[in-house]
Amino acid sequence: MGNRMGQLGLLVGATCLVVVTTIAAITVPLVATGLVALVLLLAFSRRVDGWRWMLALTMGLLVCASSNVPTLVEASFYPRYAAVAGLVLWGLCLPARTPAGTDLWTRVFVVALWAMAGLATVSFAWSVVPMETLQRGVALLLLAALVHVLIRRRWPDRAVMMADLRVVYLVLTASIVVSLGIGFADGTLVAATSSVTRFQGLYNNPNMLGIVCALTIPLGWAVYRQSRRHVALLGMVPAAASLLLSQSRTALIAVLVGALWLVLRYGLGRMVRLAAGMTALLLVAHLLNLLPTIFAAPWMRQFVLRFTDPTGGDLSNGRTQMWQATIDLWWQNRPTLGFGYASRNHLFELASADEFFGTAGVSVVHNSYLQLLLELGLAAVVPLVLLLVAAGRVVLRAPVRRADAGLVWLVVTGLLIQVTESAMFGTGQTYPYVFWTVVAAALLHLPKKRDPVDRDAAARADRPHAEARQQGAGVFDDSAPRRPTAVLR
Repeated sequence: MGNRMGQLGLLVGATCLVVVTTIAAITVPLVATGLVALVLLLAFSRRVDGWRWMLALTMGLLVCASSNVPTLVEASFYPRYAAVAGLVLWGLCLPARTPAGTDLWTRVFVVALWAMAGLATVSFAWSVVPMETLQRGVALLLLAALVHVLIRRRWPDRAVMMADLRVVYLVLTASIVVSLGIGFADGTLVAATSSVTRFQGLYNNPNMLGIVCALTIPLGWAVYRQSRRHVALLGMVPAAASLLLSQSRTALIAVLVGALWLVLRYGLGRMVRLAAGMTALLLVAHLLNLLPTIFAAPWMRQFVLRFTDPTGGDLSNGRTQMWQATIDLWWQNRPTLGFGYASRNHLFELASADEFFGTAGVSVVHNSYLQLLLELGLAAVVPLVLLLVAAGRVVLRAPVRRADAGLVWLVVTGLLIQVTESAMFGTGQTYPYVFWTVVAAALLHLPKKRDPVDRDAAARADRPHAEARQQGAGVFDDSAPRRPTAVLR
């Protein structure tokens, strides 16, 4: 049965890939070139089985659905959901590999995700747009099913899990490289570096590009720490460059805070070395007169203004007003069950035309947590809190060594991005699939007790500073092993 599903999945995937590539070749040749290059890269990669080919196709379709090319959006609208369903059916044909001692919070996470998806689907009964809610609710059920299948049947094997995440990293990197190629071809890349234009590349807006880059960078770090091959770091370079050019403040701050969290988890010694290295780098750049050159560039001036210029009297570009309007609309009308899942676009159109709702001039929420309350009300609080607590356990308890460091980095980044963006449960985008599967991966392999390797590593990193403090206080521990010292000759 499994072989038949694999052959059927490959046949369907190959057909969809040929169709999408043909359409892309007609409308945007660079997209077709990127798809062909990605296929060749996967073909020459090791340990790429049929399921991973299907995974690569699914991620590619999700990227196409988030693009600014109308033809690609239309061509990938339904196939992306069919591809996710294919992954779920294929996974169900695999033998169950769930370890006997699955962590309690892993099971809670799966139940909460199913509960959220079920509530979203059922909300079509009271939604202001029933068919849209039903369609998107079924898509969210597919996401929950995919996460459940990965935990039960595929990702208990850590090597398989990391190989799958490597494929996701390759697809996201390819989309960013294609974005840079499109920007170079149509002149938007040059405009982004020489004027105030924000770069969006292949994606439908600069913030979407920033979100994808913010996921790609920590995912690349996870792949590098797992494989220890420096070639894995190459994908982080175009992602970092595109993140800066997109001028997405939320994505940049989230990535930096996630990196800072990793450094804090590593220990004081690592922080001191990092601060010293950054200081030395800035001094060298100052001596070479590079800092004035960098900060005098038009794109850098515009980038700095986005953090300092209060457009319309608000550094958040009106997001705080949107949040207040969202809270008023939700609490004054339907606080218990909300207006129905995925009803936000139609709801704000209705609210602008109907004085009963008391809201005008608001079209987006720009906050996943508030949007969930608006659409599902207080009924969604319990599953949302459980999901956030499960993600918080990853942030606090997952080890920060090898690939887990990148996974923790991605979870911290993802949680922060959703404070000012609305993509946490947007099933038509790449973000929820990458974020929730990474949370599931980290939870599944979370150690039951604190990892002694991490504790010893932190102690070793801080040992020189601790010994210096003890010796300064006149305290000497003769029982502690002495580090070898160099012999003077």
